[in-house]
Amino acid sequence: MLELKNKIALITGGTGDLGKSMALALGKAGANVIITGIDSEDKISAVKRDFLKENLPVTYEHLDVSNVHQIESVVKKYEEIDILINCAGINVRRPMVDISEQDWDKVININLKGVFFTSQMAAKQMLKRKQGKIINMASLSSHIGLPNMGPYCASKGGVNQLTKAMAGEWAPHIQVNAIAPGYFDTELTQVLFQDEAWKNKILSRIPTGRTGQAKDLNGLAVFLSSDASDYITGQTIYVDGGWTAS
Repeated sequence: MLELKNKIALITGGTGDLGKSMALALGKAGANVIITGIDSEDKISAVKRDFLKENLPVTYEHLDVSNVHQIESVVKKYEEIDILINCAGINVRRPMVDISEQDWDKVININLKGVFFTSQMAAKQMLKRKQGKIINMASLSSHIGLPNMGPYCASKGGVNQLTKAMAGEWAPHIQVNAIAPGYFDTELTQVLFQDEAWKNKILSRIPTGRTGQAKDLNGLAVFLSSDASDYITGQTIYVDGGWTAS
C-alpha cells in the first residue's frame, strides 16, 4: 500500500533540504519525481547528482510559485499529476514593527498564495481523474506564535486552515493533508543554531531532546502520498519531537 510505482509526484521547493529529502523518498518508493524551484545551475546540478547516486530519475522545472502564470504552465505540462507536495517557502525574521509591505507580500505570496494556486491547478487534473494526494507544508508556527516571525506565522496558520478547506471541498476524490515540522536543522535555520544559548533553550522544550532532521519527514510523506492514507484528509500532522504534546 506504500508503493508509489508509476505515480507522478510534483514537489515545489524540491531543492531545499526538506523538499529534496521527501522527493528522494518518493522516488525510492517508485514515483516519477518532478522538482521545482528558482535555483542556480550549480544547485540544480547538485540535486540531480543526489538522485543519480540513488539511481533515480528526476525532472527539474523552474517555478516561482508566487507567479500564477508560471504555476499554470508547469502543471499543464504534466497532465496526470498524482501527488503534489507544496514545500516552497521563505521566512523574513525581524520584529513585526519593522516588517515592510514588501516583506509581508513576499512571504504571503510564496507560502500561502503559492500553495493555493499550485493546489488549484493540480486539483483540476485530479478531480477529472477522481484521485490525488496533496501535502501542504505547515509549521510549528501554525499552532503557536513565535517572535520575529509575524508574516511566516500568518502564512503557516493560513496553510493549516486552507488544508482543511481543500480537504472538505475536494473529498472524496483528493486527500489533502499537511505536515508541520517543528525545529529542523536545515540550511535555512543554520544561522539560528549557531547561537548556543538559543539552541539550548529550544532543545529544552523538545521532549525527544533533539532537533529534526530532513529524513524525519520521509516516512510520513510517503504514507500520505500512498493508498494507505486514503481515509485520512484535512489533518495537520506535527513532526516536532513532542513539542506540541508537552
